[in-house]
Amino acid sequence: MFITELSIKRPAVSWVMSLILIIFGLFVFWKLPVRELPDGIQPPVVQVQVNYKSAAASIIDQDVTQVMEDVIGGAEGIKNIDSKSENGRSTINIEFDTSIDLDNAANDIRERVSRVVDNLPSESDPPQILKRAAGFTTTMWLSLSSKTWSDLELGDYAERFLIDQFSSVKNVGRILVGGLRELSIRVWIDPIKLAANDLTIQEVENALRGENIRLPAGTLEADNIDLTLNLDKSYNNIETIKQLPIKKSVNKIILLSDVANIEFGPVSEKTLFKAQTKDQINLKTVGIGIYAKSGASTVELSNDIKKRIVQVKKSLPDELDLRVSFNRATYVQAAINEVYKTLIIAFILVVIIIYLFLGNLKAVIVPAIALPVSLIASFLGLYIFGLSINIFVLLSFILAIGIITDDSVIMTDAIYRRIENGETPLVAAYKGSKQISFAIIATTLILIAVFLPLIFIEGISGTLFKETAITLSFSIIVSSFVALTLSPMLASKFLTKKTTKNNIVKKFEKLFLSLSSFYKETLNILINKTKIIGIFIIFVVFVSVFLFNFSKKELLPMEDRGVYLVIGFTDEGRSFEYTQEKAQEIDKILELPQGAADTPKSLALLLFMINFTSGLFLL
Repeated sequence: MFITELSIKRPAVSWVMSLILIIFGLFVFWKLPVRELPDGIQPPVVQVQVNYKSAAASIIDQDVTQVMEDVIGGAEGIKNIDSKSENGRSTINIEFDTSIDLDNAANDIRERVSRVVDNLPSESDPPQILKRAAGFTTTMWLSLSSKTWSDLELGDYAERFLIDQFSSVKNVGRILVGGLRELSIRVWIDPIKLAANDLTIQEVENALRGENIRLPAGTLEADNIDLTLNLDKSYNNIETIKQLPIKKSVNKIILLSDVANIEFGPVSEKTLFKAQTKDQINLKTVGIGIYAKSGASTVELSNDIKKRIVQVKKSLPDELDLRVSFNRATYVQAAINEVYKTLIIAFILVVIIIYLFLGNLKAVIVPAIALPVSLIASFLGLYIFGLSINIFVLLSFILAIGIITDDSVIMTDAIYRRIENGETPLVAAYKGSKQISFAIIATTLILIAVFLPLIFIEGISGTLFKETAITLSFSIIVSSFVALTLSPMLASKFLTKKTTKNNIVKKFEKLFLSLSSFYKETLNILINKTKIIGIFIIFVVFVSVFLFNFSKKELLPMEDRGVYLVIGFTDEGRSFEYTQEKAQEIDKILELPQGAADTPKSLALLLFMINFTSGLFLL
């Protein structure tokens, strides 16, 4: 072939082409997103949430959930609708087919929900439309804790100073504050004092609404003066609120402080967040949950959040401590690192096997150089097709090592055999490459014809196999290019005839020859027993089919991620205090004695949305 002859005659051309592949491959390697599984494996989900405070679950189901389900059900591409009605909240998860664009699905649901907003109870909050993916969970949990600050102060600081800091990080989709107890003013009315002053709750509420106001009062215009007037009757601190007049009588003015106790307190008492570590036990804590955008790299987001934590800590008050309590990227990075280790081990084993069979260290140099060039250049294909570095892609590389090494080994062996027959390395490289080039091209086309059709598989399985097919096909094409250019050029420069072999190679050849003799003897015996061989093959086929029917079938195997999650529900009608007590009992059971070797590094206790009739806790 022309390109092979050019590489042998002009070695610089071959070197330049290979260096271009390496440089671009390494450049795009750092640009590729890193995630556990391919993008798109989880179907898009649109979540509709409606808060209706103080409403029972039965009312929520009838007046909110069913009303929205009727209008949502006609959306295109819906795979499944999962709704949940609980005290004070309605949640509807609409799962779409993987082929549906998440943004288009969210717009469709938003338009449909807007049709029935007027039919919802007037006391309910407006529906919230959230875009997410199936299995959408927090990427990271950060804990903000202090020994001196109260949980109200922690929540207020997190809302005012930290939420915006982390929301601006690239690929952050949503921020959730766990255990947030929003600062408010609580008015505890004494019924005895209220009755003694001949007042009702309605009168107190009307006074709070009517007196604590701020209204525009028009403008004042004069020569060279244009003023805006505002009527400000708002109360800016707790002392002025205590002086709020409720009722005027002949003898005195009844103030709010005369019938109630006023203090700072949380909007809701029914929430708690704890982050337990060896050096921080039972501190006041607020959690900050980081959700990744759909399709974002978990590892990249985790690294960006850690960098932002370093920046935030520079301005953080001394009494506060901000740290990572849970990081989903830890498992993802560990799993990918294990695949990298397997990739290196496979490369080393391939090189050793080539050396044992060829018996010439210089002959090993050719495939040993061609293999990493092909692998590095394959990252360019991932970038071109918009793929990511994930476990399936790296496993494809491991599978590809044996395939892409074949081309260089075949080319090297064809050239080395001619050198052993007395030809010079340059002549042997020219004639050997010419002899084997079309065989390499034919092998490449056959392999591509096997793997490439996998991209036409639909559904979640198709998403997984698509990246595998593209990765393998591109790496095979690159390996063929390298085998036709770099390998013959290296063979013409490095290969020489070697007459002596070391003891390791001699022992391996002796073992290989004995195995070859055993194979020949066995083959001579079995080649005449066609009936026995035929029956045995049929038996193996039937047994395989039989065992296949009893084998466990699943898309992805269960894996130990080094994290346990405990989810508990209390009986209907149980209080927040009861749920908290049960969660803390489980917390104590999970804790190990001090000094134990396997003490958990971090234990997080979360209690969210514990209502009057239901309880939920997660550990």
